[in-house]
Amino acid sequence: MERYRDKMRDFVQKLWTNPAIMNTPIQKKEAQILSFIRENQRNLQEAFHRPDFFPGLDWDSAVRLLITELTETTQQALRPRLDEVIDRAIHPAVRSYFQSHGGFEIETSRFRDFILDAMRQKQLRDQYMATLDAISYKLYDRYAAAAMTRHKFIYNELVRRDRVSIDATYMAEYLKLASLFRPLFYLKLREGPVENLSLAGVAKDPRTARSVLIGLQELLEREIGRVPEGLLKPGLDSNLSSLDFPDISGAARMIQILVMRGVEYNPDLKQDRGAESPDKSWFNINRRTAKNYGYDGKFLEELYLIAGEEGW
Repeated sequence: MERYRDKMRDFVQKLWTNPAIMNTPIQKKEAQILSFIRENQRNLQEAFHRPDFFPGLDWDSAVRLLITELTETTQQALRPRLDEVIDRAIHPAVRSYFQSHGGFEIETSRFRDFILDAMRQKQLRDQYMATLDAISYKLYDRYAAAAMTRHKFIYNELVRRDRVSIDATYMAEYLKLASLFRPLFYLKLREGPVENLSLAGVAKDPRTARSVLIGLQELLEREIGRVPEGLLKPGLDSNLSSLDFPDISGAARMIQILVMRGVEYNPDLKQDRGAESPDKSWFNINRRTAKNYGYDGKFLEELYLIAGEEGW
């Protein structure tokens, strides 16, 4: 199989640089290529057996090699965005706050390598792409700052209920860093009594979920340094329904909504004259259907008002 690797890499590059998807977001580009492979399986099988392709490779092996190279290509495309986010993720104010509230030992370079390794799994890669989008589109910078200034429901949930006493100026930085742990909700642990378990699989079993959380904390401490639970839990809990888990933090509720907004955010979308702004429209729709997705309706209500006031 190794002798076909360069040729397969060239084949994947041709798919990746196809003009029809040249300007497509990375996650959608990967999905479209995978869809193309499924829809054209018969034609690809015939083509791959030709002497100028992979004549000595059976179809299953060819697909595995193709997926491997597509994953590498996607990783390379994501690397600049991840580097930019990670380089700014551990803000000195956030580090200082957690060092005085239970300890903080995250090493930036190890954190980057850990995320890159995790993103080799398709499910985790999809989750990280959504998480990175919300940060890159500056959704936290916009809405955390506005909510802290308003001193209303979201402020009370983040500051008073969560008891996060970090300077309000840096609340966005805290939320962004916490959000980078959100995808690990789907990470299956590889050793110990919770081997092959993820928080996603045991969320409704409190005792097992606690054991998995401890296993995850131990893994992170080995791989990237000590991560305070006050930083880790909001990211992980942002995957939970606020209806089924009413005790999750305000930070978790905020992260959940902004990541999901990031999934559908289009920075190139132009607002029609007289129409609602894109964010206001999204929050408006989702505040009406919040129960269907486990969102906190009061958060959505305030975010809707903020988007309207700011023209977002």
